[in-house]
Amino acid sequence: MAAEPDWSVDRLFDYIEGRPLQSLSGKGWGGGKATGRLFPANLTVASHLLGTPYQPDLTGVILAFEDVSEAPYRVDRMLTTWRMAGALARVRGIALGRFSRCEIDSNIPSFSIEEVLRDRLGDLNIPIVSDLPFGHDGVNAALPVGIMASLDGDSGELICEG
Repeated sequence: MAAEPDWSVDRLFDYIEGRPLQSLSGKGWGGGKATGRLFPANLTVASHLLGTPYQPDLTGVILAFEDVSEAPYRVDRMLTTWRMAGALARVRGIALGRFSRCEIDSNIPSFSIEEVLRDRLGDLNIPIVSDLPFGHDGVNAALPVGIMASLDGDSGELICEG
């Protein structure tokens, strides 16, 4: 925790001590507003749970995805699997944190990670907010699993309600 900025450490202690959490701001992709239980996960790890007895019920959740060291084509493959499995059909919104070190070698033609995320998620007609401060390689704002949250895809805010 020593590398975390004060606001991030304060956020963790606010949650532990039962105080309201400050909203997180990112880049809104549109889609209006949604409320649901927050399900934060590393995309790769969560993808390995699809279709297993350990896959959580995703009905009405706000997914919060991040990842690290995954090439854009692998993120594309994982999100395509989520779509084909119908796992995104019951989700109310998607919050995207950092996708650290997810760029491919500049000598290899590829879509950027943002292009892949927009292509695979942008047509779901649900609120989506990207560039939120969580994930590997940087500030990692506490996102409590199962907490009620609101996502505003127009203003770019994630509000954890407690």
